[in-house]
Amino acid sequence: MLPDLLRSLGHTLLQPGTRRFLSRGIRTLGLLVSLASPAVADELPAAPQAGTQTSRETTPDFLFGRPRHQLGVSGGWLVASQSGGVFDFTRDLLTVNDGDFDTASVRFGFGRSLSPRLDLVAEIGYSGANAASEYRDFVDNDDLPIVQTTQLSQAPLVVGLRLWLIPRGREVSRFAWVANRFAPYVGVGGGTQWYRFRQAGDFVDFVDWSIFGDVFESSGWAATGHVLAGASIHLSRRLSMVIEARYLWADTALGRDFVGFEDIDLNGSHITAGIEVLF
Repeated sequence: MLPDLLRSLGHTLLQPGTRRFLSRGIRTLGLLVSLASPAVADELPAAPQAGTQTSRETTPDFLFGRPRHQLGVSGGWLVASQSGGVFDFTRDLLTVNDGDFDTASVRFGFGRSLSPRLDLVAEIGYSGANAASEYRDFVDNDDLPIVQTTQLSQAPLVVGLRLWLIPRGREVSRFAWVANRFAPYVGVGGGTQWYRFRQAGDFVDFVDWSIFGDVFESSGWAATGHVLAGASIHLSRRLSMVIEARYLWADTALGRDFVGFEDIDLNGSHITAGIEVLF
């Protein structure tokens, strides 16, 4: 669904009428930003005298003071590490391949500006992958595949610091704050992550070679940390597009259904794009 939506959006943006509209919008935004600069302000007409009226109304592309908070949502793609332990065992025994646990992800965040170059951000996210499989080397008594499904779900709950390499915006007077069109940042964070690893279907008992149906599951919480880099692209007075790449580390012991395995590897790379509202 997401690829179809992106293709549709790209097709729309390529239409001549859309390009003309965007071009006019960009020129208008540039004009409004210029009106907020002191140089242009000096050239504006003097304020009307008492007793006169004006109907002039504008919506300038600046805020009255530096915004202190941001609320955002983003979506993207998780490339799971899926190495060692239960993942190696699953790939060796079943028709689960590298990349089968890569999946779409979504993240919600709320942040507070601590200074012009530093934000504190709290986030919660979710991703879920399903891999249908069968045994590589075994079939049932009717020569049919022995099938099952493996699921990996993850939900990080983290807090981090975001350091702007250049300020997200600048003050052009005592009251006006104008966002920079492009502002890169780096960051670090940590917290906890809920996970669930679940295998359901038919399995081979290697003691008597019988086939049985069952569900094996492990779930719980794991400590996590991450590093990130990204950029904010100014869209309007309070709206920005944020593009980000991050790498997350997490591992924890598996539950009783997977006795004898080493800790499950929950590391992964996230590539996301989203929208943030400043206020």
